[in-house]
Amino acid sequence: MLEPNKILLVDVGNTRVKYAIDDGQRLSTIMVVSRLSELPLGGFSEIRVATVSRHDEIDHWKSEIAVNVRQAKVIKQHHNLTVAYNEVERLGVDRWLAMLAVWCEKKTPTCVVDLGTAITADYVSSEGVHLGGYIIPGFSLMKQSLGNNTACVGFGSNGKGVDPGSVTEACVDHGINRLVRGFLKDLLQAEPACHSLVVTGGDSSRLDYHGFEADISVDEALVLRGLRYAFE
Repeated sequence: MLEPNKILLVDVGNTRVKYAIDDGQRLSTIMVVSRLSELPLGGFSEIRVATVSRHDEIDHWKSEIAVNVRQAKVIKQHHNLTVAYNEVERLGVDRWLAMLAVWCEKKTPTCVVDLGTAITADYVSSEGVHLGGYIIPGFSLMKQSLGNNTACVGFGSNGKGVDPGSVTEACVDHGINRLVRGFLKDLLQAEPACHSLVVTGGDSSRLDYHGFEADISVDEALVLRGLRYAFE
């Protein structure tokens, strides 16, 4: 039996599929599966999906299930959030959904940072205007670049340290951690009106956020919560 207010929210990333259940009042804990075929489908009135790149896979999956699927697309102005891009289709929908969730829930100037395969950062003003952002390689891409182009560089344990390493693996991990921490601190200096960072993404737990002179919060459900607002 369908439950009118029960919606499955799905974030299809590059390497994994995250989902949560919205019962009309609250969001469940985030769950992770490897493939779309592993998602639970029973009892939902609809499924809302976000993806940046796996469109063909989603189209095939949609053709095989009976539940109504709505796929999020970036809108130039929605809930009074205005996107900076003139060609809105070139803005990753995950970035837009994360900004949308923060804007709808906070209404304050914020920098939204996604620590994923790529690291993205987007500024939202106190008026809900997207001021643009940055994209740099993520932790794994940086590490892969070193491994592919430098001899004898190993892969470490992905710890949170930033002190000088005493083995090559720690030198790599701690160096990347220091680079990303420096990038986050610089984001706050680059836009003086922005006093807070909201960090999301699969690598959001990779960093130690102590020592930042700003309001920093980690929220792994931003994209999923953005799906709540995207169709309103």
